[in-house]
Amino acid sequence: MEKLLLEILNELKSQNVASNELWSASDIARYMRLSTSSIQSRVICRQDFPRAVRIPTDSGMGGRRWYAKEVKNWVLRNREPVMR
Repeated sequence: MEKLLLEILNELKSQNVASNELWSASDIARYMRLSTSSIQSRVICRQDFPRAVRIPTDSGMGGRRWYAKEVKNWVLRNREPVMR
């Protein structure tokens, strides 16, 4: 019983880490199976796409990143309607 509870706890911990995972434009491209240039020119520039996170660096603001969970939710919201 204790072993099962530990396995469940570890799974919940891994899900929590995944919910905070940050993706680059190339990560989004891999997920959507599109080229990075298509993602940059046609997807992440959309008004309804999730807002990016900018990572500060010593030389200014670093590259943009997006929460994976928000990107996945955006993809689901943009599914084609069911045709009857």
